[in-house]
Amino acid sequence: MYPYAFFAQRLIELRVEEALRAAERNRLLREAGIQRQGWLSRQGCWLLCQLGRLLVALGQRLQKRFQVPPLSLKEQAT
Repeated sequence: MYPYAFFAQRLIELRVEEALRAAERNRLLREAGIQRQGWLSRQGCWLLCQLGRLLVALGQRLQKRFQVPPLSLKEQAT
């Protein structure tokens, strides 16, 4: 018997157990109607995130450009 045969056998068993757990998890998700996000929907989320960042940056630039000076305490009282 090889000295590392036990470790190789144990590694194979662990991989089989992990594959069975992943298959069971996928089966349960499929039965529950929960699908994993595909490539296209992940790209859509990324695109929306980038669009949101762009809109925030644009809004901040517009605020700086058209910023109204704050009213002094005297002007606020009247």
